[in-house]
Amino acid sequence: MRYKGILFDLDGTLLDTNELIIKSFQHTFKVHYNREIDVDVVRAYFGKPLRAALEYLGPDKIEELTATYREFSEANHKRLTKIFPKVADTIKTLADNNVKLGVVTSKKGLRAKLGLELFDIRQYFSVIVGCDSCSNYKPHPEPVEFAVKTLKLTADECLMVGDSPFDLASGKGAGVKTAAVRWTDLPWAVLEAENPDYILESITDLLGICEN
Repeated sequence: MRYKGILFDLDGTLLDTNELIIKSFQHTFKVHYNREIDVDVVRAYFGKPLRAALEYLGPDKIEELTATYREFSEANHKRLTKIFPKVADTIKTLADNNVKLGVVTSKKGLRAKLGLELFDIRQYFSVIVGCDSCSNYKPHPEPVEFAVKTLKLTADECLMVGDSPFDLASGKGAGVKTAAVRWTDLPWAVLEAENPDYILESITDLLGICEN
């Protein structure tokens, strides 16, 4: 295989959690500020750690906002989380072909594991790097570098797949090739601006990319 390791962002790349994230934000700001929050404002923070978004949007109530968000998100996680088409089969095929797989996400590691377990794909991932695994978050290269090192591979043996510019910037900073997914909920221009090495129309495109 052309790549010995593939790293994936989680939300918006493997799992469709867009509705969960948006509704969690909307619920939280309705409870604490009695106001509606625009969907585009929420989307602007896709790919960033939760606390970074809340520090900007509600700096006077960070702890309360975080608690309310997490309570709603955990209560509705199973109901509002979906898996993108062909992801499970593609992940299994890559693993069966001895490609080492990892997740590099801006959510906490335990939450990421729970999401993967919902769709019975947790066992295919050798490393899960959450926002609680490193000192720096995407777009800093540290999370991707940490994943590559944990997989005992080199940067040129790996590919980073994501739906946000933060994923691509982190991958490029770490020296790995990058792939942007077309099913992103973000404006496509912001991903194009990061000059990804590959564009995936479907997750199954990875199979062709990885073949020698």
